[in-house]
Amino acid sequence: MKSNRNENDFPGLLGVLGGMGPAATLDFLDKLLKLTNAETDQEQIPTITYNNCMIPDRNEAYLRGGESPVPELIRSARVLENAGVDMIAMPCNTAHIWFDSLVESTAVEFLNMPGITADCIPDGASVGIISTTPVKLSGLYASKLAERGVVVKYGKDQDEIMKAIYLVKSGDLKDAKRIFMEQIDLLESEGVDHILAGCTEVPLVVSEDDLNSRLIDPMECLALECIRKFGKK
Repeated sequence: MKSNRNENDFPGLLGVLGGMGPAATLDFLDKLLKLTNAETDQEQIPTITYNNCMIPDRNEAYLRGGESPVPELIRSARVLENAGVDMIAMPCNTAHIWFDSLVESTAVEFLNMPGITADCIPDGASVGIISTTPVKLSGLYASKLAERGVVVKYGKDQDEIMKAIYLVKSGDLKDAKRIFMEQIDLLESEGVDHILAGCTEVPLVVSEDDLNSRLIDPMECLALECIRKFGKK
């Protein structure tokens, strides 16, 4: 669906399909704001965010046959289309498992966060991934990185990682960080070059300063791609 707005009104409108979770969406918007080299309000990217926290749980859908998130994801994308956006960014890793269904149902450009993030990682590097279980089992990142000779390792205790993810969603950041760091320490002991935050809850509690290796944050990679696409610095 095309927008009826005059293209001369402003240089494009970014749609953010959020709510998975709401805090991660705010973190993405914060990164987008801070990474844009803007000295005035007018130099930022015009953005409409649909923070739809009613999208069914992606983990339940993939692992246990719960309600599919696809219909609500598609409806959310159409809300943004009807608002006149020119491009959609979705700051949720697990939701990208259904990326093809979204692209088929969306008329505007839909950015692929895992694909963009994979391009941020040097060929031949070794990466430790802290992610949801569906991201791990689906090979969402591993399949893209394997094509580039990147060695992929996952956290040792996936149940603990999932526990930490839901602790972040419930606001228990201290215990969540403790669990994440235990898993990251094990990966770093195996000599990985990078830690990839394969769930958007991870960078809410883990920063570059916490690591001995480099943190790859897909939301940062996505924000930088949005900045490039909209011709900003």
